[in-house]
Amino acid sequence: MPREGRLRPRLSILALAAALLVLVGTRLLPEPVTRRAGPPMASELAGRSNSVVSAATAAESTFRAAVATIARAKRDAGVAAEPAAGPGASPLIGAELTPLVTTLGSLEAKRVASSPAWARVMVEQLAARGVGRGSYVTAGFSGSFPGLNLAVITACQALGADLVAVSSVTASTFGASEPGFTWPEMEAHLVRNGLVTRATVAVSVGGANDRGEDLEPEAMELARQILARSTADLGARMLRPTSFQQAVAERLALYRAHARGRPIALYVNSGGTDASLGRSESVLRLQSGFVRPGRFDQSRDRGVVAHMAELDVPILMLLNIRDLALRWGVTEPRSE
Repeated sequence: MPREGRLRPRLSILALAAALLVLVGTRLLPEPVTRRAGPPMASELAGRSNSVVSAATAAESTFRAAVATIARAKRDAGVAAEPAAGPGASPLIGAELTPLVTTLGSLEAKRVASSPAWARVMVEQLAARGVGRGSYVTAGFSGSFPGLNLAVITACQALGADLVAVSSVTASTFGASEPGFTWPEMEAHLVRNGLVTRATVAVSVGGANDRGEDLEPEAMELARQILARSTADLGARMLRPTSFQQAVAERLALYRAHARGRPIALYVNSGGTDASLGRSESVLRLQSGFVRPGRFDQSRDRGVVAHMAELDVPILMLLNIRDLALRWGVTEPRSE
């Protein structure tokens, strides 16, 4: 497979933001404000706790089954493991360089992001902030952290929340960038096997301006083929925006349409897509983990995150994964 000659890594503001996030702290959301009058009874608290434990166990079990399914599919397709990832590495860790890689990524972060513990911890974190049965959760998934995408899906599924995501074909190094195993293709495979319910309602190429402007011509054609195939497999909408602003507007319109009048309980940003994070330097203010809603960017270059935040929608930033893993108690999975 072509390697360095086919890749033009893009050290953009978004990549710098991901690197600089390690230098900043975390602002956690306050406790959910919607609650019944008076303190809950001990039996009620116990019931909630048992329910969350059961959901966390279910999510992690589904995550592990999904990873095993992807491993078998990669073996059957003859897709070799990335040598740099080491023996026994998760099949969620992709090749270092493929034509679909658009930015540089950390192998260590990709290893940590592949831990099944994310599914369990994600349930606990979402439940603590009021996400439960019937909650409407939105997400922007790149292919950079397929493990985190899967953790969000399995957690929402276990909690009974309704998850609607827009996904991208491209990824950073060691992410889901192998043809046949990009993130939308992985999700479609897991849906076909009955392991998860579909979350992705629309797919874009991703990359610069959500249009793949940083891809070589041959890579762009490959990305378009995957875009067409994966949207057909998922029954999703194909997004081919003509500008950055259109990319953002299309995503917001999709989230509104699927809300059907319901409030958005949470917006999850996984990875560093332009349309989700935006292109302005205000992205440097964002912090990993839960971020309080509020206006932080009113420029034309603001992305979905900024729009959601100014609508008072809580944000979950899944970036700077090593720092977030330390705070949430997630460790790198051990090789079998």
